[in-house]
Formats: sequence, structure tokens, C-alpha cells
Amino acid sequence: MSILFVGGGNMASALIGGLIAHGQSPEDIRVVEIQPEAAGRLRKDWGVQTYDSMPPAIEASTLVLAVKPQQLRKVVTELPPLSAEVRVISVAAGIRTDSLSRWLRGHANIVRAMPNTPALVRQGVAGLYAMTGVSEEDRLHAQSLLRAVGSVVWVEKESDLDAVTAVSGSGPAYIFRFMEALIKAAVSLGLDEASARQLVLDTVLGAARLAKEGPDSPETLRRKVTSPGGTTEAAIAVFEGAGLEPIVIEAVQAASRRSCELGDKLDRE
Repeated sequence: MSILFVGGGNMASALIGGLIAHGQSPEDIRVVEIQPEAAGRLRKDWGVQTYDSMPPAIEASTLVLAVKPQQLRKVVTELPPLSAEVRVISVAAGIRTDSLSRWLRGHANIVRAMPNTPALVRQGVAGLYAMTGVSEEDRLHAQSLLRAVGSVVWVEKESDLDAVTAVSGSGPAYIFRFMEALIKAAVSLGLDEASARQLVLDTVLGAARLAKEGPDSPETLRRKVTSPGGTTEAAIAVFEGAGLEPIVIEAVQAASRRSCELGDKLDRE
């Protein structure tokens, strides 16, 4: 498939690199990027053709909108008319498909994606939502594109993307914050910073791989590590006493509400 990216920032670059690694020819990828430095990096890193302005016609079969949400309306209203067959994939957070369709003069072949930052190392996960009427073939094309940088989860209601944003979109920051605290705890016990960092990062990586690749649920894995009267039980008791689970639930719900609020604001603007 031929692909035109509008916007060539980090997420676009990650997707382009993933696609090329999965066999997509650089000759079939073009990018509209007005920043000369970013455009230069894309050409150097991936060998793709770049434009500093919108082409007069969209000849690609897939159009990926990867600009900042606040810029999207201006950008898409400057696009030339799209044929119904052009697949539009938006990775602009918060912009709902009905708004995007309206700005695109009623174009309805739209899939909205909510990827996350681990896509930068091809370990991301994205939530996908397709407008009613998007064909199975076009859904599969969108899925293939996002799978170049990780895994995908389809949602049937667009409002569920607010939950996806709260869990996986913001989720890496929750993990990073816990890692920060765990590193500080290790240093408080006398470990040097470098050793503490390696222990924490490799522990998180290993635990995530065990949970993903093994047969047991996170709850089962946690119980297996928590011996009665042991060190892990002592730590878990502190977490539970502080209300860890309700705090996490409250935090994720707050993120979901904020995602909805920001979507409403972007729609009004």
C-alpha cells in the first residue's frame, strides 16, 4: 500500500521505521513535514520522500494524520478532496471521528488510533476504532500499520478510547513513576544509583515478559512470589494498607474523565 503521512514527528517516525522493518518499501512512503530538521531526519533514517507543503492531490491509498491535535483541523481542511477509497488513520489524540469526517467534507473511511510511547521501540499497544461502514479490508490495513510498532486492541465504541488513553496511553507514565520511586527506595537502602537503576529496569522488563508470555495471570504470579511471612508479603502489606488498588482505580478514572473533557474541548474549538 502507498502511504502519505501528514506530520513527521516521533510517532510518525516510529511507524515508518516499523513498516520498513516489516517489508514496506520506503518508495511507497511519503511524508508532509514542514520542519526542515525533522524532514531531514526522516530522509536520512528511512530514505522516504518528504514534502514541505501539502501535495495538490492525494495519490496514496492510506493517509496517516500524525500532527498535534490542535493543528489537525487546519491541516485537514487544507487537504484536497479525498476519494472514498482513501483510508484515513488518525493518531491525533482526542479528535473524534465525527469531527474529523466533518472537516474532511464527509469522508467516512476513517480509523482512529490511540498508540503509546513504547511504539518508539516497537513495543507499543494501540487502541483502534473504525467508523461505521469501514470495510473489513480497510480495518485490517489499519491494524497492519499499527502492528508494525506493537499490538492492537479494537474497541466497538469510540468513547472506549478514553479508557484506552487512561490505561495504555498514559500507562507508561504510571510505570515510569513507580520505577522512579523504586530506584529511590533502592538507593535509600545503600545501593548506588547505577545498580539501583539496572535492578529496577530489568525487574520491570522481566516481570512484564513473564506476565505476557507465561500462562499465569498477574494475580497468580504475585501470589507465587508472596510467601507467607516473607519479605514480599511485608512490602505488599504496606501497599495494601495505603490503598494501592483504589488509588490506581481513582487515578485511571481521573485520566479517562480528562481525556473526555479534552475531546469535548477540541471538538468545540
